[in-house]
Amino acid sequence: MKNRLIAAWLAAAVATAAGCNGVGNAISGTFGGSGNARLIIASPKTTQTGIALQADHGTINSGLSASTPIGTYAKVNAGNVSFDVNTGAGTSDIVPAINVNIAASTNYSVVVEGEPGLTDYMAVSFADTNALNNANTVRFKVNNAAPNLATPVDVYIWPAAQSMPTTPTVPALPLNQDSGSEQNAPGNAYIPQLGSSTTLPTGTYNVAIVPQGSIPNGTSDLFDGSTGLNVNTSYSFTIEDNNSTQNNIGVLLSIDEPIQTQNQLKITKQPVK
Repeated sequence: MKNRLIAAWLAAAVATAAGCNGVGNAISGTFGGSGNARLIIASPKTTQTGIALQADHGTINSGLSASTPIGTYAKVNAGNVSFDVNTGAGTSDIVPAINVNIAASTNYSVVVEGEPGLTDYMAVSFADTNALNNANTVRFKVNNAAPNLATPVDVYIWPAAQSMPTTPTVPALPLNQDSGSEQNAPGNAYIPQLGSSTTLPTGTYNVAIVPQGSIPNGTSDLFDGSTGLNVNTSYSFTIEDNNSTQNNIGVLLSIDEPIQTQNQLKITKQPVK
């Protein structure tokens, strides 16, 4: 089974004024320092709309759904923070609440994964560590939020104008881990890593996802697709279930910048059978 990602989001206009960055809704508390958090709905079978992320009873994302799955970052105080995912204050949680230890000056994604009604329907968190833009290169990370995968996966991401790499960009990525979990977690989650001399140009990038140890062949891959990426921008590729069928996956692409002021959208094709 193969999916093709034809576009992953409609990027919001970038606000240049310091007062218009969408992260002024800090949650009050007694901790020192602050980080940023957002919500991603990586569960296409979720039927609720107007989904909100609340941090210790303060709403920091709202208006999300399976069709508008990526929220904006909002400021939260550093420390142990309880996150609820619901349709607004006073409503029942869609999935059980989770606690996340927020480090100062670090971005986090709270991701809803799995299928409603199943035990894998839950929230998990990924630390979007070192999501610093570089004017000379594209940067990206990969999150595995697809419980229907039978094995860890090898992820290949490369400029379409170049040959496919001979080794995975992110090898043996297990469920609920990201590319920063491969070495020295959670540091250097983004590719190229901070301090690397490698640069990746603006352009179209191919994405192939295969079971660990397999080689992409364009026909039996778990996912094949392409999307445009730009220098001076950091992204996350979040692997999600399309449904409960084993290995039927899709991919969400987000811009990992607090200056994004609107929820991001995705458009994907149906699976090719």
